[in-house]
Amino acid sequence: MLKFISFGSGSSGNSYLLMSDNTILMLDSGVGIRSMKRYFQEYGLSFTKINAILVTHDHADHVKSVGAISNDFKIPVYATEAVHKGIQKNYCVRKKINAANKRVFLPGDDTIEIDDFKITPFDVPHDSCGN
Repeated sequence: MLKFISFGSGSSGNSYLLMSDNTILMLDSGVGIRSMKRYFQEYGLSFTKINAILVTHDHADHVKSVGAISNDFKIPVYATEAVHKGIQKNYCVRKKINAANKRVFLPGDDTIEIDDFKITPFDVPHDSCGN
């Protein structure tokens, strides 16, 4: 069974979980870390169960807590090289992603398999790095 949870959608933060029976993917992590921890507790979830974080683009409302979550729980972060560079430069991202957790893909060229999910990234025009 597939499950979807939205922790925020808008300029104050975007973050979602997509879950199968065996795999949990976080899509963006732009909600503040304290709020994320509160949401996880309310839903009875554990950050340690997240298999990967997929980042759509480098705006603060999509990446604010990506470094904190990735580093604290050793979760790989998938994004284009340009988006990873944008995250590094983003002053709203206080904890940057450790190099060991970075995973790079090429939109349209790569298909990423993460346990139960097969992801094919693609470009969407937007005013951010790599888009």
